[in-house]
Amino acid sequence: MINCCRYFYLFIASVFLSTTVFGQQEINKDSLAIKKATMAFSMAFKNADSAIIMANDALSEATQSNNKIGIANAYNSIGWAFMHKGHLDSSIIFIQKAKDIFTTANSDYDITRVDLNLAEVYTKQYKINEATRCLIQADSLSEKINSVPLLTDVKRQLAIVYRELGDNEKAAGYFKEALDGFAKMGDYIKYINTGVSLSILYRNINQADSSLVILEKCAAIAKEKSTTPYQLAMIAEHTGETYFIMNKFNDALTNYTNAYNRFTKLNNSADIAFEEFCVGKTLSKLNRYKEAENYLTKAWLLCDTLKMINYQVDISYELAGVYEKSGNWQKAYDYLKKFSQLKDTINVTEQLEKTNELKEKFETEKKEHEIDLLTTKNKLSETDNKRNRLVQYIFILLFAASLIIGGLLFNRGKIKRKLQEQVLRNHLAGDLHDDIGSALSSIDISSRIALVKKDDAALVESHLQKIREQAKHTMESMSDIVWSISADNDSFENLLTRIREFAVEICEPQDITLQFDVSGQFENLSLTPGKRKNFFLIFKEAINNAAKYSQCTSLVITFKKADRGNFVISLKDDGIGFDLDNFKPGNGVKNMKNRAKQMGADFSVYSTPGKGTTIELFFTM
Repeated sequence: MINCCRYFYLFIASVFLSTTVFGQQEINKDSLAIKKATMAFSMAFKNADSAIIMANDALSEATQSNNKIGIANAYNSIGWAFMHKGHLDSSIIFIQKAKDIFTTANSDYDITRVDLNLAEVYTKQYKINEATRCLIQADSLSEKINSVPLLTDVKRQLAIVYRELGDNEKAAGYFKEALDGFAKMGDYIKYINTGVSLSILYRNINQADSSLVILEKCAAIAKEKSTTPYQLAMIAEHTGETYFIMNKFNDALTNYTNAYNRFTKLNNSADIAFEEFCVGKTLSKLNRYKEAENYLTKAWLLCDTLKMINYQVDISYELAGVYEKSGNWQKAYDYLKKFSQLKDTINVTEQLEKTNELKEKFETEKKEHEIDLLTTKNKLSETDNKRNRLVQYIFILLFAASLIIGGLLFNRGKIKRKLQEQVLRNHLAGDLHDDIGSALSSIDISSRIALVKKDDAALVESHLQKIREQAKHTMESMSDIVWSISADNDSFENLLTRIREFAVEICEPQDITLQFDVSGQFENLSLTPGKRKNFFLIFKEAINNAAKYSQCTSLVITFKKADRGNFVISLKDDGIGFDLDNFKPGNGVKNMKNRAKQMGADFSVYSTPGKGTTIELFFTM
């Protein structure tokens, strides 16, 4: 699609130079969105949260330019990041969206890519049938487009499937087939990476000798084909790890030292710190405590410079052991104390990072609403100025002026209504400001107390729990209200998607089977911000109640169109139910009824002890 656009704009350039410039800018934007989505995909295994933010930026840019391929790549990256966060149902939703778009575009290569991604997610869910189905389609399309790299990646994925099943023999077999494929293609980079993965599999199943054999082969190929120095260092590191679990500490030391020297030449600080740690722990096993102390201390200082607290936790524990064995009890105690403090610091730091992220997100969204309001006011002011100028000519062309004035008045009314809606949205956001600001202040106070009183484990734990609950509640409230007042979410279809994503997030951790049944056409329907807010909060409350109190194992949410603009939405669980005659509704049910009344809908509850509960909402658009 991008190439076609480029040729089109080059053709027009022979007539209008300005069109060429505009067209090239659009192409660059499309390419940038796809590049950003690809970077987010690569970042996911390192930092899933940052990957989601970057992929959402790419999605926004691709949506603005209606770049379907860019949108699909962004969805794929978001789903991949959710997989690394452990949110597997959400991951499948987004990757499937990407597959649907690629299928519409008849992009067999991209369909194969997302099928491989889906297979990996299904494998993590132990849904082997679904994973196998995706791999079969990927295998078929790979043969169709004659893509040997993709066929080889299918073999690698099959190895992962069998590894998860515990069939290590078949997993090793498929890893070997993948190795053969990469060897035939001359892709020695992937060959060595796959070989290292196979060595880890052997090491995990206590086949250290086999692990050494494949690593020796990888080392020979790396030297013969002059692959990257980094790969040579990684091979040496994993060889050292294999010797270490075999208790061959002299051989382990030789390879760790080799890796350390290579990483030093490459100036890879993080890898240098890790190898210093590996050398130090091995020297400790050899009772060479003074040398072990030297390497471990250097690792500690480098990690302190790099702010690598996780590494420091392991290093401090190892140093405590070295000093204990060498009889230096004071230093052993000091580093054991640092070990304990660092573990606590990691937990507090994570909470503070989440709090700061929440503050920044709130302030950003608030500024965006202020900018939207200012833009709308400027448009209204421009319209008034035009109307005033046209009134001066009313006596010259009375009929024409009347039509123009009528059109301007109609347009002014639309803008005023839009301004009113925008004011309403900002008013709702402003109403939340005090509550959210108060909650964030409370979080900040609790965080500071936890940092000051970090020696009091019980107090720290209590405040961390408060931080977690307040941050979660505040983020959910802010997200719900901001979403409900956003003009981009006026469609009823977006509302259904929002309810589905919320239900997945609630039901998935509790192993509640979730089923959505949508019948009827909802694409062209829209709701006012007020109705959309009440509708979403009703079903949010209902889903929460079902998950918390019903003890259900399945939840069915049905959306169907009745007749003449009437709609019936129901939520049914198979939980313990209750006796309606003796039921005293709590605040949750009262709130749902009041919200239904505000949107002019009929709200009903049906329940029988032991047979579950059904909540039904009947309304007219």
